[in-house]
Amino acid sequence: MLNLASFLALVSFAVLYVAPVAASVKTEFSYQSLFYQEVENTPHSAPSEERINSLSQIFLGVPYVGGGLGEGEQGKYDKDPLVRFDEFDCTTYVETILAGVMSSSENDFMSSLLSFRYKDSNVTFISRNHFPSLDWIPNNQDKLKDITQLVAQKSLMTAEAIIDKTSWYQKMEKKILHCDKDLSAQCDDLLDQLHGEGDAFSPEVASLDYVPLTALYLPSDKPDDGSFIVNQSILDRIPSGSVISMVRPNWELKQWIGTNMNVSHQGFAIRKEGQLLLRHASVLHKKVIDEDFIDYFSRYTSTSSLKGFNVQVLKN
Repeated sequence: MLNLASFLALVSFAVLYVAPVAASVKTEFSYQSLFYQEVENTPHSAPSEERINSLSQIFLGVPYVGGGLGEGEQGKYDKDPLVRFDEFDCTTYVETILAGVMSSSENDFMSSLLSFRYKDSNVTFISRNHFPSLDWIPNNQDKLKDITQLVAQKSLMTAEAIIDKTSWYQKMEKKILHCDKDLSAQCDDLLDQLHGEGDAFSPEVASLDYVPLTALYLPSDKPDDGSFIVNQSILDRIPSGSVISMVRPNWELKQWIGTNMNVSHQGFAIRKEGQLLLRHASVLHKKVIDEDFIDYFSRYTSTSSLKGFNVQVLKN
């Protein structure tokens, strides 16, 4: 799967997860069973934040792997599996949990998942919601509601980036196709076709509201020691179960992936015993983890390209 998490892997971290085949299958089956059991046993009338918490915690500790999903064996370009439960990138983790919350049985989980991952549920590489601010968030507004303005209030800011899909397609390499060396000529032809898919697109401006970190971390009386005061009122307005997207306005990635972006990561805000956590598939820690929300964002200084976060909630 070549999406946000794959971009991050190219830009910053190379993540490799190797396990014996038998162990991997057993692990996936175990997680899958627990997940579907929770989907079917939890009343669909239960609050979405409770369902998000119960489903998402099943996968704590599961490895982070970028680029592990595709369109399945029937896919033209990316034949990686459509769904896995033993590894995630940040977006596939979020999609899986949200789809589970929207489902009441194993039978309708897949249709819910595909509705998040693909525009109009059309399972093709071209229709996949690759870019969060241009595709994933806008195309899922029938299921999600952007409440960033309610959280940020007067501090609200908007990030913009020009997404150049044509150039992005041109940057794609053979490895996405998983080609056999004996079929190199066919692989070259297929890669040419994939590059050509980008011709149907024109550069677009993607805009996304965000809560600026400067509004969350206020200057203290002793700014020289690097301390800050947390704006608790902003934290209190973030509902448990919210989808948090990390915003980097006009993030300069063009030389690596062919286009700039403005979202680098996604996860959930989870309230647990009075503490606000970020639950996410972490590139840095190489697994699904809980981190203190304030601690996570406090590591980004004023010189960082990460400037804030967008907040989405599931519609009732």
